Amino acid sequence: MLDSCLIITAALFGAAVIYLKNFFTVPSIKPKPDIHKKDYKKDVVYLYQMKRLKNCPNLSPFCMKIEILCRIFKIPYEIITCTSERSRNGLVPFVELNGEHIADSDLIEMRLRSHFKIPSLPTELETQSVALSKFADHHLFFVLIRFKIAVDEFYKTIIEIIGLPTFLNFLLMPLLKAIIGKNVYNKCQGAIGDFELSELDEILHRDLRIVENTLAKKKFLFGEEITAADATVFSQLATVYYPFRNHISDVLEKDFPKLLEYCERVRHEVYPKDFTM
Repeated sequence: MLDSCLIITAALFGAAVIYLKNFFTVPSIKPKPDIHKKDYKKDVVYLYQMKRLKNCPNLSPFCMKIEILCRIFKIPYEIITCTSERSRNGLVPFVELNGEHIADSDLIEMRLRSHFKIPSLPTELETQSVALSKFADHHLFFVLIRFKIAVDEFYKTIIEIIGLPTFLNFLLMPLLKAIIGKNVYNKCQGAIGDFELSELDEILHRDLRIVENTLAKKKFLFGEEITAADATVFSQLATVYYPFRNHISDVLEKDFPKLLEYCERVRHEVYPKDFTM
């Protein structure tokens, strides 16, 4: 009896120590990891990303955005498919440039534009471009991914990317839904709020209308040339439309055909041979 009390007391004391340590520890970012590409070439961007798909270059809009930026701005790059490698934030994409680890697609874009001296749009258009990109990455993304995780094909694609045997789908699907699906749902809830899918559909239409109104009658979002905003917006739309059918496929085809035409223009311009439709 005495031994049990001592064990319980020790466990409670240990838990209290850990709690107090965490409570009083000042939050700090993890240090940058060592670079993976030791024999790097000068001014070549090594883009670490998820495995490519047959009918869409990537399932991640953020991975796709960085590759599109490299293509439209003619930045030399090499793709390195990640297995266990992650950025210091625990995510992909990340890049290595001249021996430096750069994480987060937003920071990567800024560093690439600065290093390779990519010109900005005229001031007013550049302001609109950045605002639209932020809207796409930080609001539209969470609306789209809620519909993305609602279909089984999303989890089957994850299984394919990871390289797990498909005959285990009956076990893996519920597991991925419980882990990935729940995690994504919680992040969406924190970012944009908790909505029923019918309510989210109203928000989806509002968000897509914003993009459509920005596009208007132009070839691309800000004129005749593809810009960084196109890389961001197209990546968000492409990674939910091309890999597999879902609610957004129906919405785009029925209510926003001009946005689909826009996606096809970007696709043929940037990825003429990378999609197998």
